[in-house]
Amino acid sequence: MAFADTTYLQSLLGADGLAALVQAAGGLSVDIAKRAPLNGILKDLPEPAQHALARAFGGTTLYVPKCDGSARAARYAAVVAAYDAGERVQDIARRFGITERWVYQILGRPATRAPGAASADACAYQGQLF
Repeated sequence: MAFADTTYLQSLLGADGLAALVQAAGGLSVDIAKRAPLNGILKDLPEPAQHALARAFGGTTLYVPKCDGSARAARYAAVVAAYDAGERVQDIARRFGITERWVYQILGRPATRAPGAASADACAYQGQLF
Protein backbone atom coordinates (compact mmCIF):
# COMPACT_ATOMS: atom_id res chain seq x y z
CA MET A 1 0.00 0.00 0.00
CA ALA A 2 1.28 3.44 -0.90
CA PHE A 3 0.97 6.39 1.43
CA ALA A 4 1.35 9.95 0.21
CA ASP A 5 1.20 13.12 2.23
CA THR A 6 -1.01 15.98 1.17
CA THR A 7 1.94 18.18 0.20
CA TYR A 8 3.13 15.64 -2.35
CA LEU A 9 -0.40 14.97 -3.62
CA GLN A 10 -1.02 18.70 -4.06
CA SER A 11 2.22 19.13 -6.00
CA LEU A 12 1.20 16.18 -8.17
CA LEU A 13 -2.48 17.00 -8.70
CA GLY A 14 -2.80 20.71 -7.99
CA ALA A 15 -5.17 22.16 -5.41
CA ASP A 16 -8.32 21.38 -7.41
CA GLY A 17 -7.22 17.83 -8.15
CA LEU A 18 -6.37 17.20 -4.50
CA ALA A 19 -9.73 18.61 -3.39
CA ALA A 20 -11.54 16.34 -5.86
CA LEU A 21 -9.52 13.31 -4.71
CA VAL A 22 -10.20 13.96 -1.03
CA GLN A 23 -13.89 14.57 -1.76
CA ALA A 24 -14.15 11.27 -3.63
CA ALA A 25 -11.93 9.00 -1.55
CA GLY A 26 -10.70 10.77 1.59
CA GLY A 27 -9.94 8.26 4.34
CA LEU A 28 -10.08 5.26 1.98
CA SER A 29 -7.60 2.92 0.35
CA VAL A 30 -8.15 2.82 -3.40
CA ASP A 31 -6.65 0.72 -6.17
CA ILE A 32 -5.01 2.90 -8.80
CA ALA A 33 -5.06 1.52 -12.35
CA LYS A 34 -1.82 1.52 -14.32
CA ARG A 35 -3.38 3.75 -16.98
CA ALA A 36 -5.97 6.49 -17.04
CA PRO A 37 -8.92 6.74 -17.20
CA LEU A 38 -9.38 5.49 -13.66
CA ASN A 39 -12.47 3.61 -12.59
CA GLY A 40 -14.61 3.26 -9.51
CA ILE A 41 -14.85 6.22 -7.19
CA LEU A 42 -11.96 7.93 -8.98
CA LYS A 43 -13.62 8.04 -12.40
CA ASP A 44 -15.02 11.55 -11.80
CA LEU A 45 -11.64 13.13 -11.03
CA PRO A 46 -10.38 15.69 -13.53
CA GLU A 47 -8.55 13.97 -16.39
CA PRO A 48 -5.12 15.53 -15.61
CA ALA A 49 -5.44 14.27 -12.01
CA GLN A 50 -6.28 10.77 -13.23
CA HIS A 51 -3.22 10.70 -15.48
CA ALA A 52 -0.95 12.01 -12.69
CA LEU A 53 -2.25 9.39 -10.24
CA ALA A 54 -1.80 6.60 -12.78
CA ARG A 55 1.80 7.71 -13.50
CA ALA A 56 2.76 8.06 -9.85
CA PHE A 57 0.80 5.22 -8.21
CA GLY A 58 -0.41 2.98 -11.06
CA GLY A 59 -0.73 -0.68 -10.05
CA THR A 60 -0.73 0.05 -6.32
CA THR A 61 -3.22 0.69 -3.58
CA LEU A 62 -3.11 4.29 -2.36
CA TYR A 63 -4.36 5.47 1.01
CA VAL A 64 -5.98 8.87 0.47
CA PRO A 65 -5.79 11.08 3.58
CA LYS A 66 -9.02 12.65 4.83
CA CYS A 67 -7.47 16.11 5.13
CA ASP A 68 -9.78 17.10 7.96
CA GLY A 69 -7.26 19.69 9.05
CA SER A 70 -7.20 21.53 5.76
CA ALA A 71 -10.98 21.42 5.40
CA ARG A 72 -11.31 22.78 8.92
CA ALA A 73 -8.75 25.49 8.23
CA ALA A 74 -10.63 26.51 5.08
CA ARG A 75 -13.91 26.66 7.01
CA TYR A 76 -12.29 28.73 9.78
CA ALA A 77 -10.84 31.11 7.20
CA ALA A 78 -14.30 31.49 5.65
CA VAL A 79 -15.79 32.27 9.07
CA VAL A 80 -13.16 34.95 9.71
CA ALA A 81 -13.65 36.39 6.22
CA ALA A 82 -17.41 36.57 6.74
CA TYR A 83 -16.93 38.35 10.04
CA ASP A 84 -14.39 40.75 8.53
CA ALA A 85 -16.90 41.48 5.75
CA GLY A 86 -19.37 42.65 8.40
CA GLU A 87 -21.61 39.59 8.72
CA ARG A 88 -23.22 39.13 12.13
CA VAL A 89 -22.01 36.28 14.34
CA GLN A 90 -25.52 34.81 14.51
CA ASP A 91 -25.76 34.73 10.71
CA ILE A 92 -22.31 33.18 10.39
CA ALA A 93 -23.22 30.46 12.87
CA ARG A 94 -26.42 29.67 11.02
CA ARG A 95 -24.70 29.62 7.61
CA PHE A 96 -21.90 27.27 8.72
CA GLY A 97 -24.06 25.10 10.99
CA ILE A 98 -22.07 25.90 14.14
CA THR A 99 -22.89 27.64 17.39
CA GLU A 100 -22.31 31.33 18.03
CA ARG A 101 -19.92 30.36 20.79
CA TRP A 102 -17.85 28.35 18.29
CA VAL A 103 -17.76 31.34 15.93
CA TYR A 104 -16.29 33.38 18.78
CA GLN A 105 -13.78 30.60 19.45
CA ILE A 106 -12.70 30.69 15.81
CA LEU A 107 -12.43 34.46 15.89
CA GLY A 108 -10.27 34.24 19.00
CA ARG A 109 -12.55 36.49 21.01
CA PRO A 110 -14.35 35.77 24.22
CA ALA A 111 -18.04 35.17 23.66
CA THR A 112 -20.27 37.81 25.15
CA ARG A 113 -22.06 36.45 28.16
CA ALA A 114 -25.79 36.50 28.57
CA PRO A 115 -27.15 38.34 31.61
CA GLY A 116 -26.92 36.11 34.66
CA ALA A 117 -24.17 33.93 33.20
CA ALA A 118 -21.36 32.81 35.47
CA SER A 119 -18.49 35.23 35.91
CA ALA A 120 -15.05 34.58 34.48
CA ASP A 121 -13.68 34.05 38.01
CA ALA A 122 -16.30 31.39 38.74
CA CYS A 123 -15.53 29.65 35.45
CA ALA A 124 -11.80 29.70 36.19
CA TYR A 125 -12.40 28.25 39.66
CA GLN A 126 -14.66 25.55 38.22
CA GLY A 127 -11.93 24.58 35.76
CA GLN A 128 -9.43 24.18 38.62
CA LEU A 129 -11.63 21.58 40.31
CA PHE A 130 -10.79 18.95 37.72
